[in-house]
Order: sequence, then C-alpha cells, then structure tokens
Amino acid sequence: MKVLLASTAARSLSFFAILAYMPIYLYDTVGMDGAAIGYVIGGSVLVGTMASVYGGYLADRVTKINLVILLDLAIILLYLSLTVLHDPFTVTGVLLLTNVASSSMGVAGSALLSELVPPENRTKVFSLRYSLQNIGAAVGPFLGVAAVAVGSGGPFLLSVTVIGASLLPLIIFRPRFLSTGKGATTPAAAVEQGASEQSAEKQDEEETPTFRQVLKVMGADRRLTYFTIGGILSIVVYGPLLTFMSQYLVLVEDRDTAYKLVAYISAANAIAVIGAQYALGSRLKQDNLLKWLTIGIGAFAVGLLAMSLSTNAAIIVIAVVIFSLGEVIVVPAEFTFIDAIAPEKLRGSYFGAQNLIHVGIALGPILCGFLLQHFAPAAMFYVLIAVVVVSLWFYVIGCRATAAVQEPAKVPVVSGR
Repeated sequence: MKVLLASTAARSLSFFAILAYMPIYLYDTVGMDGAAIGYVIGGSVLVGTMASVYGGYLADRVTKINLVILLDLAIILLYLSLTVLHDPFTVTGVLLLTNVASSSMGVAGSALLSELVPPENRTKVFSLRYSLQNIGAAVGPFLGVAAVAVGSGGPFLLSVTVIGASLLPLIIFRPRFLSTGKGATTPAAAVEQGASEQSAEKQDEEETPTFRQVLKVMGADRRLTYFTIGGILSIVVYGPLLTFMSQYLVLVEDRDTAYKLVAYISAANAIAVIGAQYALGSRLKQDNLLKWLTIGIGAFAVGLLAMSLSTNAAIIVIAVVIFSLGEVIVVPAEFTFIDAIAPEKLRGSYFGAQNLIHVGIALGPILCGFLLQHFAPAAMFYVLIAVVVVSLWFYVIGCRATAAVQEPAKVPVVSGR
C-alpha cells in the first residue's frame, strides 16, 4: 500500500509538472497556435477519460500490478519521445496515447488499492491518496518551471526521472502484490462466504465476460448510473474552480487584481484540501455516506454563494476554504460508494466507469463561459449552486437504490412449514 501511494504521489507530481509547461511547449517548440493548443490538450484529456472505461475492464482481466508497471513504462517512453518529436500531428498522437495510459493507470491503481486494503480502511486510504495527489499538484508546476532551465525537454526528463524512481519499488516488490490476491478479504470473511460462493467464482473464471457484456452489466446497474451522473454534475462545479474563477474575475476586476485573487484562490484551495482531506475523508463510512455528501454539497453551495457576494480578498479566501471542504468530502465519498457496489470481479470496470465523471471538468468552463457571456456575472454562481444541488439528488437516489438492494439480504429466511 505504501509503495502504491508513493507511486501515486510521484505520478501526480510529474503530471502537473508537465501540464503547467505543456502550452508553452506546444507553442514554442511544436508551433501550434492558441486554438490548436486548447483542442489538443482538452481533446486528449477527453479521449483518455473515455478510454479509461476499457482500461478498467483490462484491469479486471489481467494481473493488476503487471498492468500498472506496463503503463508506467509506456508513459516513460511517451514522455521521452516528446523530447525529440516536434511534428504537430505526431505530438498530438503521443499526447493522446499518454492520456489514455495515464487515465487507465488511475483506474488500475484504484482497483489494486481496493484489492489490497480491508474494506473498513479503504476510505481512509482513498482520502490519503487524494491528499498526496494534491501535494503533487501543488509542487509539480514549480518543479516543472525550474526544469525548463535544463532545456526545452527539461520537464519531460524530470517526469521520466520521478516516475522511473517510483517504478523501481513496484518492480522490486512485485511478488508481494502477486501473493496478496484478494488482500481485502479476511479469513473470517472468506469462511462466511461459504461453498456456494466458491463454486460461483469457479464458474466466473470459466466464463470470462466480454467488454460488451461488462458494459451491459454496468449499464443495468442504476446505482452506478446515478452516482456517475451525480459525479459529473458535482465535478462541473469543483473540478475547474481556478478556470471559472479566472473567467469571472477578469470580467469584474482589473487584470492585476484578478491575477492576484486567482493566486490566493489556488493557495487557499490547495492548503484546505491537503490539510483537511485525511481528517474529514477518513470519517466517511458506507452507513453515513449520505449524511456526509449532504454536508459536502452544502459546503459547495455556501462557498459559491459567498464568492458571488464580494471580490474582497479575505471573503474570497474564506469562501474558497468552505468550498474546498466540499471537495474534501465528495471525492472520497464517490470512491467509497463505487467500491461498495462493485462486484469483486468487475472492480476495475466500475472504477473505469466512475472515471467518466472527469468529463465534467471539460463541461464546467464551457457552461461558465456561456453564462458569463449572456447573463450578469453573479448568475454563474447561482447556476452552479443549482447544478450541485441536482448532483445531490442523484447521490440520494443512488444511496436509496443501494439500500433497496441490500435490504432483502437483511430479511431472515423463514421456513414454509
């Protein structure tokens, strides 16, 4: 678990080191214009998100640790190729493949962590992982800028070095991952499952479902559908926070003030998420999930309302801190819910489907841009509040559908005699 968490932090640091540098690289080295850069970066992220559904299916079909190692090696080779390739079409293809590998890596890593950690500790681990990812997101851009001093390929070489260093422990300790199997299942739980489940597992091994069959199973699971829709709507609000606040502030303030406020927002969000993630996220459990989700959505709504009232730096920072508490709660809650409803043999596939919520990150700036162009600037916040409240409704019916599925198991079987 420690090795996986360390590699997660390393990948996050390397990803954000390159993300901050990518527009400069595409403009100066590859020769793309502003519009093309936006299409390439946004399109590659969208393709990677969609492809992660198959990545999750693949994680269920092969040994997860082997898949993680192969994807790390693929990312290293792709980053290295960007130090020598300058053709726009070739670079676009490499970026598409890199995002496919990166998104699939996230899904495979989630499935492997879920397999390693006992159910009662998974929410804590997912919260800790999200904290480490945010630390990487905070530190990565600074290291990426510093690496530019080495040359135009400096950030890529930095990322290759960081990922390579985190890959070594995965390779060295690979046998431990192979021997773990279903590490999350305790001996007592295994006994309780009984002989009937063992025979069912043998039948599952003999009949490996196709990707289309897995898609049908997931499509028929209303709980997964409800939570995925709720996740898309909520990430529309918290995912592109810096982007839509930048869009808003340049309209209502002068540029210097807007840039200063965006820096405050970025710092407040990072500090709040990193500082509170484990303390709050670790309190989530399956039986109190809806209560915490309601608190999280409420934090989003209060934070957005406060942002709409004033551009005073102190008020904005307080509003962002409150808003960030919602992010701290909602992100691990989504992982906890998916982990709880995913069948053992389809855990990777379910995490892959849940990864589709990242489509909302692309939708958020589009929605906010439209609202800022056609309505009063403050209207953007009120629409975002409505969006996040609707997301809570989908979370509610998802939790109720889960309770309805679990309820029959609680009813004792009575003999007909």
